[in-house]
Amino acid sequence: MSHQFSRRRLLGSLGGLLLAACRSHQSSPPPAPSPEASPTPAAGRRRSAQARRGPAGPSRELPIWIEPGLPASFASWAEAFTVSLAEALPPGWHSVRVDPPEQAGVRVRRARGSPGALTLAERTFVPVASHWNLVRGISSEALGGLLNGTILDWQALGSPEPLPVELVSLRSGGLQLARAAHEASDPQSCAQFLLTRPGGLAVVERAELEPAMRVLWLDGHDPLDLSADELAGAGLAERLVVEGSDALQDIIQEVAAQLPQQVLELTFTIAVAGDIILGRTVHRIMERSGDWAAPFRSVAPLLAGADLTVADLECALTSSFAPPDDPFTMRFMTLPQAVEGLLLAGIDAVSLANNHSMDFGAQGMRDTLATLQAHGIAHCGIGETLAEARRPALLDVAGTTIALLGYDGISAAWYGAGEDWPGTAPLDPELIAADVVAAAGLADVVIPFFHWGIEYTLLPTEEQRQIARAAIDAGATLVLGSHPHWLQGFEFYRGKPIFYSLGNFVFDQEWSPETKQGVILRLRFSGARLLTFSLEPVMIEDYHRPRPADDLERVVMLQRIRSSSLELLASADG
Repeated sequence: MSHQFSRRRLLGSLGGLLLAACRSHQSSPPPAPSPEASPTPAAGRRRSAQARRGPAGPSRELPIWIEPGLPASFASWAEAFTVSLAEALPPGWHSVRVDPPEQAGVRVRRARGSPGALTLAERTFVPVASHWNLVRGISSEALGGLLNGTILDWQALGSPEPLPVELVSLRSGGLQLARAAHEASDPQSCAQFLLTRPGGLAVVERAELEPAMRVLWLDGHDPLDLSADELAGAGLAERLVVEGSDALQDIIQEVAAQLPQQVLELTFTIAVAGDIILGRTVHRIMERSGDWAAPFRSVAPLLAGADLTVADLECALTSSFAPPDDPFTMRFMTLPQAVEGLLLAGIDAVSLANNHSMDFGAQGMRDTLATLQAHGIAHCGIGETLAEARRPALLDVAGTTIALLGYDGISAAWYGAGEDWPGTAPLDPELIAADVVAAAGLADVVIPFFHWGIEYTLLPTEEQRQIARAAIDAGATLVLGSHPHWLQGFEFYRGKPIFYSLGNFVFDQEWSPETKQGVILRLRFSGARLLTFSLEPVMIEDYHRPRPADDLERVVMLQRIRSSSLELLASADG
């Protein structure tokens, strides 16, 4: 490493430091040995060497103290700094580790709160709870109460049922909590604990999150969107800092400036909505009002705010046919103008692998694809041939390539594509495995979207579970599902989530509470790694328009999802 500062300035600084050390040595008696602690062998050897040298003159050593027990990420930065500093010393000088820190000219340690000393690196943390805990967020003050033991039950923070708090301390990848009744060795074991203990709470390093953890909002914000300075106010930021005598400040700063800059983790979000039909009653409402974006107006900000938004589109967008007059028709279409709603909601890609995208045959499919393509909306799961229907939609988000695949497990027997005819991609496990493997060679993240299951049920079939697991074994990052018209639970296989049904999203099934319920799934990624996810319930009203659920509706929906998920968890073997 090349050091650009002058040797003269460094010698002047070191000389000032040695002079101060000499004066301190002459005016202060040597410290008495502590009866409470024995020096380490290395420290003992250094002291013996110093004793042998006697009063021959000041040592040409720069004493450095590094805080013991630094986490691995901080330890590597501390080592890089001390090596760089040692390389910058003039001939005849070398650095030496000392203890206690008061004897050091340079100290490298952890610090909390706002930055003061020179910062080499930082770690940020977020509070995480179980997915089965229905408390969405807390205040910074409440977090302090949870950690210091003044808040003992989640019900005090809005849980609809009594739920004792269980603190989890992490030996690595998170904070060690003094009052914790449980200890996890790492974030992976902490995540497994949270799946079985709904009252669990841990504070995990942001870069070490696991999908089986649910991040708690803090003071009304997703902490993953907050800066280190903002998190520091809640005690959720930790810095590795360098301190030194006034004489060495310039040199410390110049050496630190030549180290590689810490690469801060960049994250992005994918929002996923369930089944969207823009035909039948929904079409008539849009046509009558002249507002082709009407279904999405209440939820557009929730969807458009994501970096990528995906949904299942269950209708044709075509002007080649007249919309059916039958108010109970099971053939779904609307006019191409309805793409305005998809654009308002920021929908970037749709799966068309379902039992309604081919309701108006090859011409309806071609019209739909032409409309989507003209407005920059990608698609998957359908095509002029089977090969085309199996082809993934490839999307770039923050430098990460996402492959979206779609498969029809309901109507492929009559709507499925073939070697030389159009249609949907069938839900065939062998095809899926081959497609996932191929997509993994093109993309960083592979997401298959399955249209499957039994309508109006709370649980997937065992066959669905096996298909989903086979997709993950082949390399899928996660699995999405739709079609049952009810919300269903999710489970984890090899640490990866499987969402069996996201419920209806834009639909006209007003005849039951369950068919009016849906969720927006929000996935948070760092590069190819899924960090965490959340579910944002919506309620469909007036036969066509989803809106954010109110507090009571939210609890009811999440309790249904939890009930289904816990049944899956109880029977899981992966």
